[in-house]
Amino acid sequence: MEPVVLTLASNERYFPGLYCAVMSALCHLNTAREADVRVLDGGLSERSREILSHLVARFGRRFRLELLPIDESVFRGATLGPGQSHMTYCRILLPHLLGVPRLIYLDCDVLVFRDLSELFDIELSPGKILAAVPDSETLTLADDSQALVDAMNLPADGRYCNAGVMLLNLDELRKENFTNRSLEFFSNWKGHYRFWDQSAFNFLLHGRIDELPEHWNRASWRFDEQENNNLECVLHYTGSVPWLVGTPGPAQELFERFAAEVGQPINRSSPLFRKSVRLRFWRNGLAPLRALAFPLASLLCRLAGKENKAAGYQKAARYWFDYIRNAPSRRQLHRRRSQEIRRMKFELHALPLAS
Repeated sequence: MEPVVLTLASNERYFPGLYCAVMSALCHLNTAREADVRVLDGGLSERSREILSHLVARFGRRFRLELLPIDESVFRGATLGPGQSHMTYCRILLPHLLGVPRLIYLDCDVLVFRDLSELFDIELSPGKILAAVPDSETLTLADDSQALVDAMNLPADGRYCNAGVMLLNLDELRKENFTNRSLEFFSNWKGHYRFWDQSAFNFLLHGRIDELPEHWNRASWRFDEQENNNLECVLHYTGSVPWLVGTPGPAQELFERFAAEVGQPINRSSPLFRKSVRLRFWRNGLAPLRALAFPLASLLCRLAGKENKAAGYQKAARYWFDYIRNAPSRRQLHRRRSQEIRRMKFELHALPLAS
């Protein structure tokens, strides 16, 4: 069978996530499959490279690792992405960098609890060039950029997909000259797109994206809303970077538990992490004020004839009202699930091979 090709991109800031993503992906891969792990290296330290190489080696000859140095300067004309860097754009370079026909791309802020060989073997529908899961928050093209929808004559309600987990047909992307078209997109539309390279995938390839089931890219907030700790998914930390900031809930508990199990414990005493905890405290404390302020803001906008803003404030008001109303049951559910997570045993079959 064809080796599964997994590709991720990371700098030193994202190394804890990279390590956990690779570990979880390889642990859950079909034992009959081989895999080539390609990491776009945007500035990993020599120590981190050694740790990652040792990790993959612990699985034996089935898995191979290649680190590909990346120069982010090619994206200097694009809007800065998360962490005030251009690392997120590097997946745009995949058709140019790798000569393989297809691959799976994973963000570093994922934990994999499904067999990715099943995703790799999916046959794309005729005319489709990649497969991805619809985004859980940005639902349509217009939610990203109405200006781009109008300029490119695309449907405002066109489905919008999350680029954190993708099955890519690189042969077709090369035929489409996707890398160069994306660089032009970033230069020409800077300030109009909201989600960096994800915007390029959605606007330039609209109509050519196969939709994957939600379990291939489950947002962490959706995992937090589950009634149980069913882990048969690829869990994507879309709301925060769990090794840098703390977002209370089962998803955060799960990441910290997994990271500790694989030897990459989270430093909860770091200044950034402690700051995030304080901000979360004040966010919850101000929730009642927000629940009162947003309806008033909505009413004032409606009186001023600003219907779009009024609708936005009303939506925010409903969110905060529900947030407060459901707080007791949510805390009880999270407490029960977090206790279960602390007792979990993960399938880490690489560990016995460690030297």
